Amino acid sequence: MRIQGSSAPTAASKSSKKAKASAAKTSGDSVQVSDAAGLRERAKVMLSDMPDVRLDQIEEIRHALEQGTYQMDHKAVSTYIVRNALSEHSWG
Repeated sequence: MRIQGSSAPTAASKSSKKAKASAAKTSGDSVQVSDAAGLRERAKVMLSDMPDVRLDQIEEIRHALEQGTYQMDHKAVSTYIVRNALSEHSWG
């Protein structure tokens, strides 16, 4: 291939530019911005579905961890993890 000093576009570069322009015109990209009120409402619904936090239990566990006396039922924890994972998986 030989390149001359000419600044005239070649047929390949012309078709490339046309393809890019055509793609830009037919692109289906779009942006949607949700309003803040809608997001707040969704957050309220999600929070209402969450279970209450039991601060007394959290403090008991934190204290036991600090003292090195925390005991847990490993089988119960592993069962809970597996059940939770299975319920989140769509089997259909």
